[in-house]
Amino acid sequence: MQKAMQIITGNEKKKLQSATWLNVLRYMLDGAPYGFLILVLRELFKPQQTISTAKLIWLIAGLVVVFTITLLLSRAAYTQMHLASYALTAETRLRLGEYLRKLSMGFYKTHDPGDITALMLQDVDKVETIFNRVYGDVIAAIITPLVTLSFLFFVDWRMALAVITTAPLAFPVMLLAQKVITYLGGKQVAARNESISRMLEYVQGIQDIKAFNLTGAKFKRLDNSLKTLRDQSIRLEAAGAPLVLSYQVMLELSFTVVLLLGAYLLLDGTLTVAIFLVFLVVGYALYRPMQALSLFLAEMRFMNLAAERILAVFEEKPLSEPATPTAPDAFDIEFKDVTFRYGKDDVLKDVSFKIPANSMTALVGPSGSGKTTITNLIARFWDTNDGEVLVGGQNVKDLTTESLLESISAIFQDVYLFHDTVLNNIKVGKTDATQEEVIAAAEAAQCHEFIEKLPDGYETMVGEGGSTLSGGEKQRISIARAILKDAPIILLDEATASLDPENEALIQQAINELVKSKTLIIIAHRLSTVVDADQILVLDEGRIVERGKHKDLLPAGGLYSHLWTQQTRARGWKFGSGRQETAKTVQQSN
Repeated sequence: MQKAMQIITGNEKKKLQSATWLNVLRYMLDGAPYGFLILVLRELFKPQQTISTAKLIWLIAGLVVVFTITLLLSRAAYTQMHLASYALTAETRLRLGEYLRKLSMGFYKTHDPGDITALMLQDVDKVETIFNRVYGDVIAAIITPLVTLSFLFFVDWRMALAVITTAPLAFPVMLLAQKVITYLGGKQVAARNESISRMLEYVQGIQDIKAFNLTGAKFKRLDNSLKTLRDQSIRLEAAGAPLVLSYQVMLELSFTVVLLLGAYLLLDGTLTVAIFLVFLVVGYALYRPMQALSLFLAEMRFMNLAAERILAVFEEKPLSEPATPTAPDAFDIEFKDVTFRYGKDDVLKDVSFKIPANSMTALVGPSGSGKTTITNLIARFWDTNDGEVLVGGQNVKDLTTESLLESISAIFQDVYLFHDTVLNNIKVGKTDATQEEVIAAAEAAQCHEFIEKLPDGYETMVGEGGSTLSGGEKQRISIARAILKDAPIILLDEATASLDPENEALIQQAINELVKSKTLIIIAHRLSTVVDADQILVLDEGRIVERGKHKDLLPAGGLYSHLWTQQTRARGWKFGSGRQETAKTVQQSN
């Protein structure tokens, strides 16, 4: 409960105080009718000629008043608790989303997307359930028995002790149940998150799964994860339920002691029938909230696992922000002895270079050489392990995240579009842009024509990730975003890779228009697109092995020259060429 309280209130516990006290007062009044019950029974068990009708009427009237006050308090407590829990949960989701935004991209590399999805949806839902449903029930399960038991001790301490005779034996069983549920609940939550991840994987990779006929039970990863979830869920219920049931049965055994002791004292003449009846009615009712407490605590233990997972995210160290916010006033870029490692492996090793403002720098090299890492460090998706990344002469760690990212437009090869309209997806680059500005950016990116042909034009929903559009169409929309944003630094990851030849030249023109008077860093997969770059940085195994212009690097005979030769040969290759050469060889040998 403490961890859930810490999450839901952000350590501001006053936000739940009024709702808590209303519930406490409400359940304290729940014991008041038992007092009226004793007085009524005492009056009824008097000799008939001494029974006061007026007194009975006043007692019943008082009982009605108590019920009315309890009803009003219950309504107020219920409303207050639910309003507070829903409002606080909404704030928690916003705080969690904002905190996730501040984390390094390394966090997302080490966490499965399904795990993060479960965290944002199911785990927060479980914490919410603690407060909008279980929290009030736990208060009732604690306050009502305490108030009722205090009342019973006042009536007859001997019978009150009989009511709770077996409680010292029952509570250790309940504590054992909590530990079992916590242990097995952790395994069930892990299995649940794994199954969510595999379901996401199944949906996102359905094209490849169908192509290789891995649908249904053939997709073992999903099938096995669902079987594991089933087994862990059964173990959780099978191990926890008997212990919870044992606790409940042990509590009710006290009622046998109440019957035996009450009968003995009644025959002994030291207990009245009215008091005996009160203990039979009230004493048995006392066990209901105490039995329910085991279920609520078991549920809260299970929910506490969700709270721990959320707290673990809040304990992740976010990217630091400067105490005095600053923004870049120039847009040259410099790497000074930068080393970056992912896990134990160095991705970049003592990398140093300068990119003048309003220039074009190409990053080339084999896959895994560190090209994308450099652009990620410029945008500060990660922080360096050693060395500095400077923008406008200032360390990116001394710039606010907002001001740094406002200065950068990124066009990636793998484009993600939000489940929103085409218009709003382009306006991601500039949320306050006018319709005319959006259309102008779309025309420059050569996507206005196909957008106009969509069912609702710019108001067409594009589906999650842009699923209703082709790769080339998504790429052009991403270019329109960048054109609209008009940032001084452009990070470009071979934006023409997904385009058909017909549009490639047009998009290249749009990019050329986009990058005028910009600091451009381009990850080049096709070297023919960067022959005019101001400088080319050639990377291999995390180091810069060559640098210079195309005309200087090509005759040097190094890695760049080797890559250029390979690509030149590849352009002359065609399907079936190997078979034709083999046929010619066979004919000549014959």
